Amino acid sequence: GRGRGGRPPRPERSLAEISVTVWLTPENATFAQRGGLLYLTLDGSEKRVTLFRQFPFDLLWEYVSVLDEDEHELGIIRSLDLFPEETRSLLENELKKRYYTISIKRILSVKDRLGFSYWRVSTDEGEKTVTLKDTSKSISTVNQVRIFFTDVNGNRYEIEDIQALDPKSRRCLELYI
Repeated sequence: GRGRGGRPPRPERSLAEISVTVWLTPENATFAQRGGLLYLTLDGSEKRVTLFRQFPFDLLWEYVSVLDEDEHELGIIRSLDLFPEETRSLLENELKKRYYTISIKRILSVKDRLGFSYWRVSTDEGEKTVTLKDTSKSISTVNQVRIFFTDVNGNRYEIEDIQALDPKSRRCLELYI
């Protein structure tokens, strides 16, 4: 199974290991990209790393976990703003790739068949059909107005403000939230 945030479950760690947080700053951490992969140099050692938002819906550029290839947390970036422009841009682009989300502007139709729902939607990238399995589990309500969908292929979609949707789109959505 997958753990929190879609990542594999981590091996059990002791309380002492969990309680130690390394704060990554420009003084102790250097990031570089080679061959499309992100690397961190920390304490004179370079490792390939991935980034995970600890608060993916609320704090896009703050509290970012930096994990090695074995999913061990090497440290946390308190805020990308602490880093120089070039590094900040590199880290922002990595997070944008990982958390790529398509914005839904209108819901054109919804059809249910054999445990799946097929949503014909208008997005910022044109019209698409979004297929959801177990629709209620595939839709996450972030707050009163913001909703995320995850389709059968793991693609993410977002409605930033359900109040801004046209009446027909809201009626389609209300059946499922």
